Amino acid sequence: MKVYAEVAHFRNRQILQDLALVAWSYAWVRIGMHVHALVDRLAEGGRTIERAGEGFAGTLLEIGSKVAEVPLVGPSLEAPFGAASEAGAVLQRAGQAQQDAVHTLALWLGTLLALIPISYVLYKYLPDRLRWIREASAAQSLRIDADDLHLFALRAVSRQPLYELKRVCSDPAAALQNGDYEPLARLELASLGLKAPAISGEGAQ
Repeated sequence: MKVYAEVAHFRNRQILQDLALVAWSYAWVRIGMHVHALVDRLAEGGRTIERAGEGFAGTLLEIGSKVAEVPLVGPSLEAPFGAASEAGAVLQRAGQAQQDAVHTLALWLGTLLALIPISYVLYKYLPDRLRWIREASAAQSLRIDADDLHLFALRAVSRQPLYELKRVCSDPAAALQNGDYEPLARLELASLGLKAPAISGEGAQ
């Protein structure tokens, strides 16, 4: 599989683009983590409420257990404290629920903030990059296995702009007819960032 071009300036551009993609992804991951941490701090209020409810309920239960030891009236006095402790338990559950909501919000905000810009750049960049890898890998295989460069010359004539064809060959049609494939093949391979091997005039016939 061909990952990078053989032509230096083409390869350097690909490497810079890949590094820019990595840097872009890393930057947005860090931003997402920072936002997650900032939003997650809001859960501190829920933790305070939870601790307050837990302490309130525990205190009332403790008082109720001591009141229950009072002769005759103890059990009847304990019941209100037990009921009041339920309010503390409700407060404790509310604090926990608030923390869970904040944790979920922080996770989604951080993830989406990182995922959206990274996905957009991948959507714009990755298809062309993968297409080049497929084309270059196939071209390399054909260039190694084929006896001549006829196919690449034909592709050059069908795909490359006319001014590019004229730049490498004064008469592209005559070059194809005469079997002079090398200039046109070099042009097509150069558009993929690949180098064409030299072939003799007889081998091109």
